[in-house]
Amino acid sequence: MAQILGYLTNDEAIAFQLYVTELRLDASALANLLIVRELRRARLARLMITYDAELAGQDKKKIVAHQSDDDTKTAFANHAMQYGLKPSRAAAILFRAELHEKWLASTMDLSQFDSV
Repeated sequence: MAQILGYLTNDEAIAFQLYVTELRLDASALANLLIVRELRRARLARLMITYDAELAGQDKKKIVAHQSDDDTKTAFANHAMQYGLKPSRAAAILFRAELHEKWLASTMDLSQFDSV
């Protein structure tokens, strides 16, 4: 099984886990959604300005997006390379951005769609 990794600070990783729990997902599911969204929307150039972080020498936690095949992993690696990034750094940018944007939580707001 292919994997895409992203490293967050301990505090960011805790926030990410709390967020996925709130969404009733697991970290890999959210990570995959964010990666596939990026491949479709190509926002990385804009997001890296705000959400890129150098974590060398810091305690960090790994977030893993488990892939069912290598296609997404290869596509994401090629996409990240266009911006001079390794896939793990690009993934971390997406994860940090989601902690601030809460895109998935806002799209899952049932009050917007509830017709009952």
